[in-house]
Amino acid sequence: MSVWLVAPVKPLDESKSRLAACLAQDERAALTRALLARTLLLAHESRCFEALLVVSRDNAVLDVAAAAGVSLPSVTRFCRAVGYTGFRELVQGIAQSLGRLEAKDLENAEQAADSPNAVPDVVRAVVRQQVEALQVTARTIDLEAINAATQAIAKAQHVYVLGHGAAHVPALGMAVKLNWAGVAAVATPLDMFTNQVVALGPNDVVVGLSHQGRTRDTIDMLALAHDLGATTIGISTVPQSPLGAVSDISIAVLTPEAARAGTFLIAFDTLMVIADVLAALVSETKWAGSPPNRGDVVEWIETKLRVGPLPRDKSGISRYERVESPEAELVVG
Repeated sequence: MSVWLVAPVKPLDESKSRLAACLAQDERAALTRALLARTLLLAHESRCFEALLVVSRDNAVLDVAAAAGVSLPSVTRFCRAVGYTGFRELVQGIAQSLGRLEAKDLENAEQAADSPNAVPDVVRAVVRQQVEALQVTARTIDLEAINAATQAIAKAQHVYVLGHGAAHVPALGMAVKLNWAGVAAVATPLDMFTNQVVALGPNDVVVGLSHQGRTRDTIDMLALAHDLGATTIGISTVPQSPLGAVSDISIAVLTPEAARAGTFLIAFDTLMVIADVLAALVSETKWAGSPPNRGDVVEWIETKLRVGPLPRDKSGISRYERVESPEAELVVG
């Protein structure tokens, strides 16, 4: 594990304000400059840190950092190490994790709720956000990664789908979709998976879902599965996320710009679209679109588990009678 020293520094004219009673502003600035230089030089000489990073909006502070060996490539390298493409993306990601940008998710819906036609306006605002997010997914999804994930899942002996907190909901949905595609998949809580890894092997696939790809428990479990020989697939809204770094196959469902605008309202549907895509492709790859027993199971569900008349289309054919046809729906529920 690499260790970085990250030093946030106020502008020099704002630093050490509690010493204002005994030191003038230029003296406080000089003290801060000297302490920063000493800290960075000692850190460099200790050889305990892979790199040093100074964060400040004061150019004078950055000059001290440069003199001590902190360079722009170090800053960029640090940002990439934690899953961001640059310093700006890192700052926005930190703000989002603190809830500052996440509120943008709800702004349009809340503004619509203040209008005279609140209900239809809120519906339109929320649906518009979902549709726009799905359009981003359709335009930008990595088809090679989708194909690699399809092949891995189709060949797997067992498939485990992991998701922590809210991400456990799409994990459940993905497992169900894959079941109906003829795959032995199970959505498992992370604490239970720590026991299931005992029997994990190279013929198994572990899928990790995380809205922003930064959930530590999911990342740790996917890394463990990888070390034990399983194929790992990481799916999140954010490209180049920490989850992707521990995945054999990484799939991002949104662009960085879309993800930075907030994922609270849009992550679930975009993740479930990937579940539908993978289930359809796996069903076709493994079973030529007709998993064994699916028709019989659909009929049993319709006749044994449900009440009321069977749903029929305009032709008068019930839904389960159409399951064996090529245009049958993948999931019946």
